[in-house]
Amino acid sequence: MKLIEAKDGLYVFRFTKRDRLLLTHVLKQFPIGGGPVAPMSKSGDPEQWAESERLLAESVAEHVTENVRMRDLFLGEQGRFVEDGKSHFRLRLTSAQLDWMLRVLNEVRVGLWRKLGQPAELAPLALAGQLDEVVTMELCALFQTRLLTALDHGESSV
Repeated sequence: MKLIEAKDGLYVFRFTKRDRLLLTHVLKQFPIGGGPVAPMSKSGDPEQWAESERLLAESVAEHVTENVRMRDLFLGEQGRFVEDGKSHFRLRLTSAQLDWMLRVLNEVRVGLWRKLGQPAELAPLALAGQLDEVVTMELCALFQTRLLTALDHGESSV
């Protein structure tokens, strides 16, 4: 994945076939399960917090549903990846799409990290049979880095 143009809120990337498959694989991992990390509060009125936690859970569920819908539209859109030669593709993203992709990639990465028990280091997990999750997390980080670099490049060219 390489940025080839950033202008007026539009970002054009060049992908190899492998890059495209990896990005698609990572995006399809969304959503990674899990509820709240911890209760909203350990003090105060438990009934009040229960209502707040219920409202938060509803909001998060709506957010997840919307992101799944957007992911499916994104991946299913004809012409999303335009062939550019025998083994490359071009992907055009608006600023809003780039921001959305950053958020989804982060949610996949953090979701897997939480699923793995919030480890301080990933290498021991890869050696212990959790290689798929570790590789997916690293792919998310790679794509996030490339997108953030593109965003920075696009802002600096204004």
